[in-house]
Amino acid sequence: MKAPRRISELRPWAVVALAGVVFLGTLAVMSAIAGWSDVVDQLRPNLSFWFAIAFAAEALSFAAYIFAYRGIAHIENGPRLTWRESTELVAVGFGAFLAKGGAAIDAKALSSGRGGKEGEIRVLALDALEHAPLAPAACAASIALLVEGKRQPPLDFTIPWATLVPVGAVLAFVGVRHRRRFVDQGGWRGHLGRILSGIHILFRLAHEWKRHWPAFAGATVYWAGDVLCLWASLKPFGPSPAIPPVILAHAVGYVLTRRTLPLAGAGVVEVLMPLTLVAAGMPFPGAVLGVITYRAFNLWLPLLPAALALPRARRTLRQEAHAHSG
Repeated sequence: MKAPRRISELRPWAVVALAGVVFLGTLAVMSAIAGWSDVVDQLRPNLSFWFAIAFAAEALSFAAYIFAYRGIAHIENGPRLTWRESTELVAVGFGAFLAKGGAAIDAKALSSGRGGKEGEIRVLALDALEHAPLAPAACAASIALLVEGKRQPPLDFTIPWATLVPVGAVLAFVGVRHRRRFVDQGGWRGHLGRILSGIHILFRLAHEWKRHWPAFAGATVYWAGDVLCLWASLKPFGPSPAIPPVILAHAVGYVLTRRTLPLAGAGVVEVLMPLTLVAAGMPFPGAVLGVITYRAFNLWLPLLPAALALPRARRTLRQEAHAHSG
């Protein structure tokens, strides 16, 4: 009897189909919780200009991410990716083609042929760079809501972001100084060492900011564009929350980034974001439909450029692997 194939071994379009099933199933469950009749009542033919804003914001977000990606790739004698190669790799990582998430291909692209550990560390550095602007933004939004005395979202949403982000920054600063104690060890200690090594690369970028500022600018515009896309997607199904609660909803929905999450986060974001938006005061049906619209731009629209880029990206990775093995 032939053994079943693992999810990670499925063909790209099979992975897309799986992501679609998970996506639709999750939305069906969330719509049932919100009330099918209430959700359907919100569905009106509406070619709102907000959809055009959401599309433009997501396109800007994609373009900005390329600068962040190249910054992580090039620092510390990393691979010298061309603009075309960077764009193709970013496009593939944005698409729901990879069961293990975009990090699976990023680790190969960023390794410089010097082993999987270097690629994994650079992927962790990329993840840290992605969160570098989002975490402080969520912290600032939480503090602003607390100062205003707002209770939507409730304190169990705002207080953790207001307090844990600064604490995490201090722990990261201390941990990076002792990263070499963990890097070559096995188990959780080795993984912690690789995380700290990734954060060290982020600190190097910050230390040489005059040279690498496009990476930070790219990461900031990436998240700003994605948050704007979410906010614009909610507007046709209002009343929608103000920007600070939307930032928190976005941060909760992407505690892990879509390049890190399996299936580009399908099934995870669709649960976390609506619940956070409801906690911020948005009606449940509108929150579900807003997130559906947002994920249409954020998850499914990038499939077209990802499909075009996937064959060439794979050829590039094979050529790099062959060159380094030779």
